[in-house]
Amino acid sequence: MNPHDIASNPPAAAPASSGSVSGQASVTHLGADSGAQIRGFDPLSHSPRGAGTPASSGFVSSTLLGDYVGRALGFVSAVLNPGLVENTLGLAKRGGHYAVLAGGAFTLVLAIVEAIRGNSFQMFALGLGLVAAIGVAQFAATRFLDAAGTVIAGTPGRVSSSAFLDCAGLLLVMLAISSLLGGITGAIAEGSAIPLLPAVLSTALFGCLGALALHPAVVNTHPGNGSAGEEGIGLLSFAAKAGLKVAPLVFALFSITGALTLLFGFFSRDGALVVIANSALSLVPLPVRMPVAGPMIGAVLVVVACLVPILAYAGFLLQHLFIDLLRAVLSVPGKLDALRR
Repeated sequence: MNPHDIASNPPAAAPASSGSVSGQASVTHLGADSGAQIRGFDPLSHSPRGAGTPASSGFVSSTLLGDYVGRALGFVSAVLNPGLVENTLGLAKRGGHYAVLAGGAFTLVLAIVEAIRGNSFQMFALGLGLVAAIGVAQFAATRFLDAAGTVIAGTPGRVSSSAFLDCAGLLLVMLAISSLLGGITGAIAEGSAIPLLPAVLSTALFGCLGALALHPAVVNTHPGNGSAGEEGIGLLSFAAKAGLKVAPLVFALFSITGALTLLFGFFSRDGALVVIANSALSLVPLPVRMPVAGPMIGAVLVVVACLVPILAYAGFLLQHLFIDLLRAVLSVPGKLDALRR
């Protein structure tokens, strides 16, 4: 055969198989647009999907139980909003001062009653001394409660992620609910409302701390970028400010408990409130313990309630002094790099 005839009349191509055609079409399509995905096929599920169906990210989009917990936490966060926190703390501050006034009056009257019962002027003198201490302590508490808001406003902080605070808020809210349920169960089992009092106190405290963790802006902590060390400093600063922020609540809880202990002391010298008051006093690191027994321990608790804002303020200053030192140490490498440039 003449080679020129072969060149001018090439042999007819053999019919391609269906697999070859589809393979060539796929190669041609991918060559035209390498970033496009083959339409009608999901590589994860191996099932057809329509042209308008978004591509899967490759990860499970729902954690089922975790989603329900997240929705519940969102609901709790909406209920424990910043406005509720501020109003509660303001009410606690005012209520605590009224409880201190009532505690001072109950202390004076109870001292007179105990002096007459025991025919002892010493008890009356002790009552007068406690009333004077309550007055001085309340003056100091008023000043330090006002100063707490000022120092928090002047101490900004930042955290790059809300993951830690969200989980901490969730745990604190769960502790608050568990404390309340435990108090209700104990009250029903003993047939008395006394076990419910410490449960209510702990529920209020844990709930307030949980609300602050869910809304850190209340204590002047806002989102922002930073290194891992700066993230740790931001969390430490938040913890210190949260402790100072809840000082009015602790002040109110202690003063109300002390006033109730004095009030019920007119009817019983060794009631359950006396035990609760002693337990509350054991939580406060005092350098000395006053030799007071019976319902008059409520007056001591009222004095300690007025000291809580002072102790919280002093503790905050010491904590933030350490935090500022850490922040200064972390800033040294950046300043050295800036000097080299």
